Amino acid sequence: MRLLIILFSLSLTACSLTSDEPEKTPSQVETPAMSAYTVHQYVNDLSTQLSHINGPFKSSARIAVTSFYLADELETGLANGQVDGLSQQIQESLITQFTQLGYNIIEYRLENTINLSASADSMLSRDITKLRQRQNIDYVITGTLTRQQHAYIVNARMVDTKDNVIASAASTEIPINVMWGDEKIQQRGGYIYRSEY
Repeated sequence: MRLLIILFSLSLTACSLTSDEPEKTPSQVETPAMSAYTVHQYVNDLSTQLSHINGPFKSSARIAVTSFYLADELETGLANGQVDGLSQQIQESLITQFTQLGYNIIEYRLENTINLSASADSMLSRDITKLRQRQNIDYVITGTLTRQQHAYIVNARMVDTKDNVIASAASTEIPINVMWGDEKIQQRGGYIYRSEY
């Protein structure tokens, strides 16, 4: 009888150690968290701050928006890894938002002719030999990115091209996972990417 009681106790103990939680099927696997907002929404904060211009400002002033580089690599350092494309997306969002606010934004990357190919057509280029020799620009919006553990600190400024005086400045934080999820390893376009974490 004692043996039966011991076996019964052991079986009850074994039952209490098993998990009641059902196993996750592939369709239940959690997807990596993404930022709650898009880059365009974060850039809206920059646009609002930059629109508070110090000193006199003509409504007809012509403004160009440049790419945003890493603060410690001003000529070559575009944001990559988890935020590949962030530098250009900040530029594109600022162009859109400032145009919508009624500012005269200059598209200085415009070529003189439309280029046609079998699958696309374009008038935008970064090849200086294809662009107009003279650009009439009064102000430039430019800025830098500084990498933090969880986000990029974005600093932007509108600079008067005549005297290099900063007419307005802005700063905001854009999470690292704004463009892609925060998983450690990702596959995009047939390539494997490891995150910068």
